[in-house]
Amino acid sequence: MLKLVTGSISRRMGFLLIMFVLGFVALASFQLSNTRHNLVELKKAEIKSVVESAVAMLDSFQARVTSGELTLEDAQKQAKAALTAMRYSNDDYIFAVTYDYVMIVNANPAVVDTNMRDRTDSSGKRFIEEYTDGAHTQGSIFTTFLFSGADEQSEIEKLTYVQSFAPWSWAIGTGVLQTDIDAIYSENVMASGGVALAIIIGLLIAGFLLARSLTKPINALNGEMVEISSGRFDVPVSGTDRADEVGTMARAVEVFRENGLKVSQMTEAEAARIVADQRARAQMMQQLQQAFGNVVDAAVAGDFSRRVDVEFPDAELNQLAGSVNNLVETVDGGLSETSRVLASLAKADLTEKVSGSYSGAFGRLKDDTNAVAEKLTEIVGQLRETSGAMKTATGEILSGANDLSERTTKQAATIEETSAAMEQLATTVLQNAERAREASTVAADVTRTAEEGGAVMGEANLAMEKIETSSARISNIIGMIDDIAFQTNLLALNASVEAARAGEAGKGFAVVAVEVRRLAQSAAEASSEVKQLIEQSANEVKGGSRLVADAASKLEAMLTSARSSNALMESIAKESREQASAIEEVNVAVRQMDEMTQHNAALVEETNAAIEQTEAQARELDRIVDIFTIADSHARREPAPSAAAPARQPAPGIKGLQQRVATAAKTYLSHGNAAVSADWDEF
Repeated sequence: MLKLVTGSISRRMGFLLIMFVLGFVALASFQLSNTRHNLVELKKAEIKSVVESAVAMLDSFQARVTSGELTLEDAQKQAKAALTAMRYSNDDYIFAVTYDYVMIVNANPAVVDTNMRDRTDSSGKRFIEEYTDGAHTQGSIFTTFLFSGADEQSEIEKLTYVQSFAPWSWAIGTGVLQTDIDAIYSENVMASGGVALAIIIGLLIAGFLLARSLTKPINALNGEMVEISSGRFDVPVSGTDRADEVGTMARAVEVFRENGLKVSQMTEAEAARIVADQRARAQMMQQLQQAFGNVVDAAVAGDFSRRVDVEFPDAELNQLAGSVNNLVETVDGGLSETSRVLASLAKADLTEKVSGSYSGAFGRLKDDTNAVAEKLTEIVGQLRETSGAMKTATGEILSGANDLSERTTKQAATIEETSAAMEQLATTVLQNAERAREASTVAADVTRTAEEGGAVMGEANLAMEKIETSSARISNIIGMIDDIAFQTNLLALNASVEAARAGEAGKGFAVVAVEVRRLAQSAAEASSEVKQLIEQSANEVKGGSRLVADAASKLEAMLTSARSSNALMESIAKESREQASAIEEVNVAVRQMDEMTQHNAALVEETNAAIEQTEAQARELDRIVDIFTIADSHARREPAPSAAAPARQPAPGIKGLQQRVATAAKTYLSHGNAAVSADWDEF
């Protein structure tokens, strides 16, 4: 490890590239692991939703049984047919098994109406007994078992969700094969792996080319400088046609070689002078070579801070030293910026870029490094947009579900109050019906009493008529008595006259005639008084008869009214009983609505829990993506909807799921239960 850190330029650059590749591979592996976990959770949510839809359908059949619309046998028969016809995700199906382990619905007709308790997979697991008992005791269960494929020679792990339907003692379930999850995961792995492999290969090629473009010409130029310093001026200098700092160094060495070649061609007189110059120049070259060696050795060791800091009398050597320093500064700057960018990438900071002005291999290195950062920034930006859209969609769904939960709770409270009011109304109507029945009984008694009074009044009227007749007869008799008294008075008067004529002989007879006359007068007076009394009684009897007749007519009218009232009270009592029966039926319906509303409230709570779990997964994805720091231009942004944009089909994959979830949330928030009803009708 120390050799890689302190070794040559190529080793150090290779070490940096290897560390970056390892970090990139680790990051990609972490993302793929999260992707697989999310796929499994998504499939669990999918099969759970399908089973809950099937159980909701069975609830509707049970409600029709409760209301008397269907018998239990017909409802179960129709439910089996509906479950058998249900399909999702191409060929996936719903199965149903009783608590006694009898398979009643299955895509394989051979196992229908068969007791499957002893059915096991290759590991000996009695999976049907396990998930049936689990659903029966726990309400629902997730389980896995080995499923025989179509060829019955290979077994595949299958994830299954089973939920209990207690009213019929059924367990409803469905499952998804592990191969389906693996296929989706493999597609993601191949796509991500292809992109990662392309990036890694590009980085390796760029690093190799960069290291080769730096080390090879410098090593060649160093060897040529050693040859020239030894007096071999015929050695060709390579790289003089390069446009970078290495080319500048090569051209400086070429000038030095040409000057040495010219010196070797001078005369001996000049040679002596030149020899001294050469010695001085050799000494300068030695110093230059030593300085170059120190710089190159430091560069090979990875230290680019060393410079050629020796000043020479020769301007060309100073230019050569300046070229070397410029080369080292260029290499140091390029590697420092590249190292800074790679270090930032390792720290998940994608905002750093290579900003220096470079050409040649360093220019390509700059472009490749910035391209890697830009590509990662684009990927992370897309992940942020995806996670933001998912979180927004789940937030909208959660808001709508909370609103639905609140309204369902209010509806349940209202229905409960309505049920209590209907029960109170039913009690009141029953009391009114009982009171109407009692009133009808009293009216019947009054009618019967009035009828008896009418009969008595008729008898009284008849008695009055008899009394009137008797009074008339008595009045006639009194008249006869009065006539008799008058005649007696006349006879007594005649007897008195005859007695007076008879003298003393008729004196006693005259006394008797006087007494008879007095008695006749008393009888006449008495008969006159009796006649007056009889006539007064007759008049009073006539008035009483008239009053009795009037009372009889009034009593007859009262009897007619009493009979009408009795019939009306009987009708009121009957209609009150019918109204009480109807109110009781309405009360039963209200109680059923209350039960369904409570069930809906429970389903809404379960939906809220699932949405909150999805939102938590979205927040976790946000947290992972927020580890990366990217430029503002790639920050998360919400696309503004365009009214003129044409309708698009939902995109496949995660983005398509985002669009469907967002659309469903907005539809629900706009239309409420009507949207849910429309979606259910479509399903």
